[in-house]
Amino acid sequence: MKKNLIFLLLISLSIISCKKIIESAASLGKEEVKIEELNKININDEYAVSVPDYMTEMKSLHDDASFQYANLFKETYIIVIDESKEEFINTFKELEIYNDSLTPLENYSNFQLKSFKESIGALDVKKLDSRIKNLPSQIHKFNGKVEGLEIAYVVSLVEAEKKMYMIMSWTIKNRYSKYKETFKLIHSTFKLI
Repeated sequence: MKKNLIFLLLISLSIISCKKIIESAASLGKEEVKIEELNKININDEYAVSVPDYMTEMKSLHDDASFQYANLFKETYIIVIDESKEEFINTFKELEIYNDSLTPLENYSNFQLKSFKESIGALDVKKLDSRIKNLPSQIHKFNGKVEGLEIAYVVSLVEAEKKMYMIMSWTIKNRYSKYKETFKLIHSTFKLI
């Protein structure tokens, strides 16, 4: 009887261990989301971004963001911060940090990337080879640390006629390979209305 109980216990532990290994491996796989599966969200009749149906609005991600969606279980987040292009240029000129030989997008991008390097220790900043519609834009991928956690970011910086936009997606670094294509797809759906 004792041998049978030990045998059953060992089999149960093996099954539980196998199940955890399978679940862990599944969480590392790629997230396959197609553009038709995204939900289009209009913001103030100004712009639209499409997100997977597993993401919901979460207004506590960033005080200045006009768009905030997330899935806490999947640890995926996206925000959009928009600001007046004219105010940005004027403020930077007043502070004498605006470089007239660069475009507004280049000035904005340089400033934002420098801020990320200083605030989260952004490492391995890599410019991605893509654009957002027909708008001047830059897309960057980098890693950083926030409260001891290693985070992977995809940040798109966009110049429009009257505004500058920063679209930022992030997840825990070890999940980036799973969600990177989804993040790129979400960013590619950004559209002015």
